Formats: sequence, structure tokens, C-alpha cells
Amino acid sequence: MAFDLGNLLQQYIGGAGAVANNGKAADDFDQVAQNAPRASIAQGIASALRSDQTPPFPQMVSQLFGQSNPDQRAGMLNSLLGGAGGGLLGSVAGGALGKIFGGNAPSKVTPEQAVQVSPEQVQELAEKAQQENPGIVDRMSDFYAEHPTLIKAAGGAALAVALGYMANNIRKQSPEKEGPVGILSNIFHKIFPGKKDAAPAATTAAAPAAAPAAPAQPQAAPAPSAPAAAPAAAPAAAAPVQQVDVEQILNDMQKSSGQQLNWRTSIVDLLKLLGLDSSLASRKELAAELNYTGDTSDSAKMNIWLHRQVMNKLAANGGKVPADLRD
Repeated sequence: MAFDLGNLLQQYIGGAGAVANNGKAADDFDQVAQNAPRASIAQGIASALRSDQTPPFPQMVSQLFGQSNPDQRAGMLNSLLGGAGGGLLGSVAGGALGKIFGGNAPSKVTPEQAVQVSPEQVQELAEKAQQENPGIVDRMSDFYAEHPTLIKAAGGAALAVALGYMANNIRKQSPEKEGPVGILSNIFHKIFPGKKDAAPAATTAAAPAAAPAAPAQPQAAPAPSAPAAAPAAAPAAAAPVQQVDVEQILNDMQKSSGQQLNWRTSIVDLLKLLGLDSSLASRKELAAELNYTGDTSDSAKMNIWLHRQVMNKLAANGGKVPADLRD
């Protein structure tokens, strides 16, 4: 994020800017869409689709569908049907959608088919899809994150809610800290008991090393051995960090848990083993923290990337991690 994204979003924290900034929310959203991780954008959109400050999810989907081009309409229908199943076709508008698609759920809705569907039918479809699978909101949010110009049709209030969510999410990531935050921070705390985030821990370790050096010089200036004391202090401060054997800690947790959890390859099992939320929403939040730029709707690919990155972070912050689990 090259420009000051945090400063732009500051005005939306807490929702206070939702009304005052409606006129410029669309322009601000354009800036954010060009600079923020797509996972973060999708989460912001999901918050707007679920917010009580915006119309209900089915109504918003219908509104966006009505202002979409044929290709976008096809993409929206594919996301809805893929997330809730084609069995809904026969129950919408007295089976009208089923007739459009020949009675069967298409493997992929075409733009030509999509233009035959009305916004009212899409609203009913979205309502039934949400009832069948509440996670459809996240699936649609991923689609809209891929088409940020389309979500602008939702209006300034919805965009302000989305920006407010992203602002609060970024606020958790203090620019004064270089260490992990949020879910990643929780992972660190579970594996490194009593340890703070990576950056504060490094600062704390450095302070004791510097403190003895100052009084040591005036007290032992004539002694030739005194200067040697300062270099010896630095390794002593780093030693405890190097002793954290991540593999052993997680294997011990595995034995104690009594569960068959494959923490070595699965981010879901790793989070479960640590007693943390392993839901898709939680993993998407972790992806946003780590600036994942891939497609979050492809959870399998995202999970592999997340597991590798978490292991890399553990290794970079003092953990002994097997070489085959990190870059």
C-alpha cells in the first residue's frame, strides 16, 4: 500500500463518516480498491451486505444485478447458484428460472441466459440462497471485490460501511508495530507462551543488553576485560528466542488434544490445535493481515499459502521450524 491508506480510512472509523462522506465515499473506495488487499476489500463489502445500516442482502444483490452488464450478471448468478445449489431454480418465481435454464441448473450461466433473469427474480433467489447457506454473503462479497466498480452502485452509505470496517481492521495493525497482530498475534501467543508480538519482544530483549553497558564503563574502565562484557550480553538476550522448538510444542499439543489434527500441512487443523477460530471468515481475516492477493474464494489455494506464511513468520521471529514447512 504505497499511499497513506490508513489516513484516508481514518474518517470512516466507527461509522461516523458514513453520512458526512457519502458524497466522496465512491472516490475513496476507488482509492482503497487500488491499494488494499482484495481479502480486506471482500471483508469490508461483506460487512456492508450484513449491516443494519444498509438494505437487506437480497435487496442489495438485486439492485447491483439491475445495474450490471450481461457478463457481470452471469458472474453474480454463477456465484449465487454455486454457493447454494441449483435446486433453488424450481422454487423461484414459480419455476420461471428453471424454465430459462431448461429445468436444470447450468454448469455455468452464460451472459445470454443472465439477461433473461429479472432483478426481482434475483432478489428472491438471493433470499432463498441466504436461507439455505448464510455463507453466500461471503461468496458474493468475494465476487464484488473482484468487480469494485460494480459495488459502487450500492450507494455511498454501503460504501461508507465497507470503508469503516476496513478502517477498524487496519486500526488493529498499529503502524508503530512491525510484529504480527490480530489472528497472527494470537498464534504467536499460543506457541510462544508469555511472549508479546515480535517487534515489542525484540525491543525488550535489546534494552537489557544496552543497560548494563553504560554503568559498566565507568566502574571498570581500567580493566582490560571490561569491554568484553558488552559483546557477551547480546547473545544472552537472543538465546531464549532460539530455544523455542515449534515442532515439539505443536507435537506435544497434538498428543494432549487427543484429536487427529494434521497441523503440519493444514492451517485449519493448526488453528484448531491452538484453540483458535478456524472458520473461513477467520482465515480470510488472517489472509488480509498477511496481505494475501490471491482469490479468497479458492479456499484450498489460500489455505496452503496461509500455512506456509504462518510457518515463515514463526521461523522469522525465533521459532525453530522444520525446513520443509517454510520457505
